[in-house]
Amino acid sequence: MKMKKYRDVALGGITLVVSVLYLFYTQQIKTRPKLTPEYANARIIPWLLGIALAVLSVFLIAKGIRDVKKTDSEESGEKIEKTDLAAVVLTFVVIIAYITLMQPLGFCLSTALYLFFQMLVLAPVEKRKPLLFAGMSVGCTVLTCVAFRIGLQQLLPRGMIESLMGF
Repeated sequence: MKMKKYRDVALGGITLVVSVLYLFYTQQIKTRPKLTPEYANARIIPWLLGIALAVLSVFLIAKGIRDVKKTDSEESGEKIEKTDLAAVVLTFVVIIAYITLMQPLGFCLSTALYLFFQMLVLAPVEKRKPLLFAGMSVGCTVLTCVAFRIGLQQLLPRGMIESLMGF
């Protein structure tokens, strides 16, 4: 038996375990209960993301089980293309660069750069639009910063841009 047909079930199971661990550690985040209401503390966004990850993991497991049942009688000869493999490797490189650059550059600049390069990696070559990707990256980063800074009253890692603007 090939393990390829069980990859969605295995990945869903691993992701479900990671999401449960993530939710456990979310509860360890320190909050300032006297300064912020319960619905807007530092745990809420990570908690919502953990719940979403767990739900999507269950969906992936269910899809994997359905696909295994469907392909039991037929053998699929899927091959992983080199472009798909390159996209996966480049995604890991971009994520590692994002994590590495967060401290010196701060949240705003590193997130905008991460989003831009991740869009370039994932978009097909014929549909790459750098100006659109740059605008979307900056727009999403600004919305996220405003949501955390003003809406949730939470601080984000500061960098060069925040220091120059006095945040």
